[in-house]
Amino acid sequence: MKKNILLAAALMLGGMIAPSYAFEGAAVTGLKSPVTTVTCDTRNEDEQAMCASKCEDTFIRHKNDNMADHEKLWSDRLACDTKCGCPENSKH
Repeated sequence: MKKNILLAAALMLGGMIAPSYAFEGAAVTGLKSPVTTVTCDTRNEDEQAMCASKCEDTFIRHKNDNMADHEKLWSDRLACDTKCGCPENSKH
């Protein structure tokens, strides 16, 4: 009984750890992951991230207005994100 519990615990731990090793293995062998192909990095506190954050904040602030023209909001956001270098943020 004790052996079965230990075996099950070991297999569960292996199942949780295996995907992380597989991802690192893909990174080491040079396979392209979707994380490395991102052109717009909005995670850091740099100019591009701050600009993209302002575009999103403005869009969200005006999106819930009763009289808002949503097509104009989307086009304004696309223009703002394009200016920041992140047009992929404005997928409609």
